[in-house]
Amino acid sequence: MFDPTESEEVYTVSESQLQLLHDQQISENGPGTILKDFQMLLDFIGTKGIEVSKTQNFLPINCLAELNSRLTAPIQVELNRPQQKAYPHLHGLYLLLRASAISYVEPQGKKFFLYLEPKVVDSWNNLNPTERYFNLLETWWIWGNEEILGSREQNTGFHKCLTFLHILDSNKNLVIKPEQQKWLSYTLGLHHIALLSMFGIIEIQNSKSKKGQGWQFTKIKKTPWGNALANLIGKIAFELLNSENAQEDLQDEKNLLGIWQPQLQVFFPEWQSNLAVPKTEPQPGIYVFKVTLGKIWRRIAIPHNYSLYDLSSIILESVNFDDDHLHEFSYKSRYGHTVTVNHPATEEPPFSDEFLIEDLSLSLKVGHTINYLFDYGDSWRFKVQIESIEPDNIEIKEPTILSFHGKAPEQYPSWDDDDEWDDEDEE
Repeated sequence: MFDPTESEEVYTVSESQLQLLHDQQISENGPGTILKDFQMLLDFIGTKGIEVSKTQNFLPINCLAELNSRLTAPIQVELNRPQQKAYPHLHGLYLLLRASAISYVEPQGKKFFLYLEPKVVDSWNNLNPTERYFNLLETWWIWGNEEILGSREQNTGFHKCLTFLHILDSNKNLVIKPEQQKWLSYTLGLHHIALLSMFGIIEIQNSKSKKGQGWQFTKIKKTPWGNALANLIGKIAFELLNSENAQEDLQDEKNLLGIWQPQLQVFFPEWQSNLAVPKTEPQPGIYVFKVTLGKIWRRIAIPHNYSLYDLSSIILESVNFDDDHLHEFSYKSRYGHTVTVNHPATEEPPFSDEFLIEDLSLSLKVGHTINYLFDYGDSWRFKVQIESIEPDNIEIKEPTILSFHGKAPEQYPSWDDDDEWDDEDEE
């Protein structure tokens, strides 16, 4: 399959396409329906937020049919209990919602709620249609990490979309048979097809869904706008991906929107501002964690200026483990990316002895959980939940075990030992 990084020449922008780009006007009504549909989702969440699923934090199942009906072009779904993925347009909009940091998830007890970040919403409301369109496009193609949608892939659909657009004949319909649609759902993802349509880059001819089927379509065609834009963006992407430190720059969450702005302003001078995501400041205080391993747990308090390495040490102390193996901490950032903090003896930063406890608050809130893996061979996996962040306390000046439940397992059990762990309570 074509690799968009192989050659810049495949992204030649013709004179007629350059003229089309100059002449194109972007409004709430087009190209595509993306601005109307994204605003619909923002309005649905509103100022009160909505409860989302516990594991993936997806949109509530009982609201999916209603949200689909509110789309500019609702799709037909004939499934008994369709999940979010069964509505590719909503799945794609959710990807943009999370990747743009205009929303965040906050636990409340055992439930999780999706809220809009007021300052980011204010910034969005101050953008004109051109700015909104290209900020969403850039969010999708650069920051739309597949992990947000529960995939194991830690990348975006950037290359896959460029590849798909490249192989589409600009003058012909691509006729889609059922087995081809199934192949597209696995290789590209139907949410990417839906987003390409909502951005007006392709046109899709829908077909009727039979019982037990989700969204069905028979034809796809690249629009003149989509053809010109794909060539221009492909050319810019090639230059970015082949520049020095390109991968680091694209993965740096501190990198704000507007990467394509200098090149696209030639055609769209209305693009002056970008969605502003306020910088999060670390929260000081005493962090109280509930650390769980199987049926046992420990409650640990640690001041904000200690490191994750210190947290690792006190966790191991609480279960009487020797600190003689590597470890790693991992959690989801506010952008949906997995952040992994490694043992200082490894080669991949960030390192746990440099990562402060307070740095967790840049992405996580009270109730969120961190995964702690100790010993890559035996794979002791702990769940570390932030229970509270208390004001500084003169009684807690160092990592402290507050309480515990259950007897810890043997770190190196003999083959004759059973696997049951005691459940004694000690407070």
